[in-house]
This record gives sequence, structure tokens and C-alpha cells, in this order.
Amino acid sequence: MSEDIKTRAINYLNCTLGDMHEGEQLNFVCLDSTCKEIGLICPVCRSQKHAKHKVIPLKIFLADISNNVNGKQNQNSIDQLLTQIDQVRTRLLSSLKDTVQKMVLQIKLLEDQINLSHKNTRQRLLEQNQTQMNFPQIFQQILNCQYKNADQLKQDVRKIIDNVSQLQAGKIEIDFKPQRLFDQYQKASSEAIAQFNHLLTQFKSSTSKISKPIEKFTQPLQAQNSSNFTFSTVLKSPSITITEQKFAHQTADQNSDNRFILIEPQILESCKIAIKITNLSNFIGIGIAYKNVLSLKNMKFDHQNLGHGSYMISSNAHTWSHSKKEENMAQKSFTFTNGDIIIVDVSLENKTLKFTCKNKPNDTQAILLTFDNPDNDDIHFCINMCSFGERVEILDDWE
Repeated sequence: MSEDIKTRAINYLNCTLGDMHEGEQLNFVCLDSTCKEIGLICPVCRSQKHAKHKVIPLKIFLADISNNVNGKQNQNSIDQLLTQIDQVRTRLLSSLKDTVQKMVLQIKLLEDQINLSHKNTRQRLLEQNQTQMNFPQIFQQILNCQYKNADQLKQDVRKIIDNVSQLQAGKIEIDFKPQRLFDQYQKASSEAIAQFNHLLTQFKSSTSKISKPIEKFTQPLQAQNSSNFTFSTVLKSPSITITEQKFAHQTADQNSDNRFILIEPQILESCKIAIKITNLSNFIGIGIAYKNVLSLKNMKFDHQNLGHGSYMISSNAHTWSHSKKEENMAQKSFTFTNGDIIIVDVSLENKTLKFTCKNKPNDTQAILLTFDNPDNDDIHFCINMCSFGERVEILDDWE
């Protein structure tokens, strides 16, 4: 396969960035891990942004990958890897279950200790109270030599001693102390509660450290790779231009026509995107849209009627809904303007769309819209720009 690649003429596609990139072939690959635009590039891209990056010709890249794939093809079949990953999950869950069971046993022991301390302290309070009530009788029995049993006499004298104090040298005073005993018990309990809270904080920190190594594997695939979102060169209004795949610019004043541009790839998993408003003149909408619906409408914003193909919030504090009248053209959102960063969080499982303003978290409240999963249509993030000069940017680094 590698030799076949070396001798084959590759039909390279042209770069889509325009300007000096026009007509240049995508025949290089940037492999620099720190590069935000890692991947396929043209010679002009290489000169402008990748001069100091690790860049190799696409043909060499494919040949090397082919050698590598062929060399490792028989080492592990996918069935073996799937079996192994199932075994890893089983070990993880077994270890977690074992830890939880041991924690439950320790908590049960602590619960028994708390109950026993309460029982004993309560008993001691009752005994002290009884001693206080019986003290005059005991005192008289000792004075009148009424005791016949020495052990009983010792026991009663001990009770008296437990309730006297020598605050002044050579002077013994009665000091019944049920309140002091309660105060000591309450203090010990408060210290225990403080320890509970401290342990809870430590536990949360520990679980966070445990989950950190596998955290990236719990994220939806799109969310892991949000930097791959780019403006579509096809699914857009003719008056909107694109620069470097991440910037969109409205070049004409529009009423309802020629206002949408979609973002690729389509949304297949729950994910987020960040859009920065670089220039607002009149109206910018941000959200999701149905590709086929908007394509049939030629990217027209038929906002007064349901079925217009989008779910959005707009800079004038309105919400827009393809399917729900109460959320369409309704003043239920927050305003945003130049420099604001709007986060759009899509949950396909819950069919919800959450909007937040990252740089103004204290000034705006999150807006939640619900949407319907379309039949035979693709969902894309979308931008709706009304006036000449309006610009937006897809941000890669915003967490």
C-alpha cells in the first residue's frame, strides 16, 4: 500500500480560504500539537501560519501512516480491544464497589459509636440528677451509721466525690455538673461535625483526582474536539463571506433574505460552541438550525411564522423557535453586544439548548430553549446576521 501511494499521482483539492490562498493546493499536513489549525494546509498557509511548525507533504504523511497501519494490523483486532476495554471497566467498577462497601462498614461503626455515646451521656445525666436528689439522704445515712454494706457505702461516697470540687485550697464544695457534662458533649459533637465537613471536602477532592485521568473519555466526541467547528463555505447566504474558516462577515444590509450561515460539521452528539461578537450593527442571532429547512428557504429568515428552521437567541433580547409559538419572537433572552462571548450548549438527549454569556456571568441569566429532533434533517450551529459589517468568530480556546 505504501509503495502504491509513492507512485500514485494525488488529485489535491484547493484551499478554501481565498485571497492569496486562491488556487493553492492542500498538499501539506501540519502535525504541530500546539497548533490550533492542525491538519491539511496549502503552501500559503504554511508560509503564513505554520512556518515554525512540523509540516510534511501529504503524500509522505499518507505513506508513513500506511506503513504504520499495515505493520500493526495483526497485533490487536478490534474484537480483542473491545473485550479488553470491557475488562478495564469491570475492574474499575469492582474497585469502586469494594471501596464503597468498606466505607459503608466504617460509617456503620461510626454510627454505632455516636448512638452509644448519646446513650451513655444521657445515662450519666440521669445518674447525676438522681445523685443530687438523693444526696441529703445519703449524707444522713453516713452520719447516722446506717450503712451495713461497705461496698455500697464506698459506691455512694464515690458518687458524692464525683460531684464536689476543690476550687479553693482546703475547701470542698458541692458541684453538681449536668450542664457541664452536656456542654462537653455538645463541644465534642461540634468538633465531630466539623471533621465530617472536612472529610467531605477531602472526599470530593479525592474523587475529582480519581476521575481526572478518565475525564476526557467521558465527554461527547464533539465536545472533545470543538476546535473542528468551522463556517460552511456552502451552507450560507451569498452575502456572507468567510475568513480563515473561523470568521464570518455580513457584506450587505438584509431584511429577511441572505442572513444565515451554518457551522460544520453537523451536530451528532451533545456539545458546546463559543461565538464571539466582533462587530454588531443591528441584529445577530445565534443558535441551531435545520439544514434542509433553511436550504429550501434559501437561507431566508421567515421569523414571523413557525417552521422557519432555527432555534436562537438574538442581540435584541429575543428568542426564536422553529416549533413553539411562545418562544418565537419573544422577549425572553438577554442582550449581547460587541466583545461578548456566547456559549451555546446543545443536549440532544434532553432536546435543550442553553445559552450563556461567558464574559458577563453576573449580568445575564442562562436561557434555556427546547427543540424537536427533526425527521430526515441535520442539525447545525448557525449564525443570523442582518446588517452590513456584522462579524462573528468561532472561538477554540474559551474554557
